Amino acid sequence: MTQADLAGTTGLRQATISEVETGQEGTKLATLLCVLAALDLEITISSRTRDSHDIEDIF
Repeated sequence: MTQADLAGTTGLRQATISEVETGQEGTKLATLLCVLAALDLEITISSRTRDSHDIEDIF
């Protein structure tokens, strides 16, 4: 699926899809959820384990 295809499915701009794809700062949660829904994906949130890295190490 291209960015243009995903933009058409979500009603978002292709530039917005590109920003999400490249990890641009400032992406709204609603935008991310819209993209995930269009891709038939979901976010799962769970408690961190003691061995989890600091958030700075992940990103």
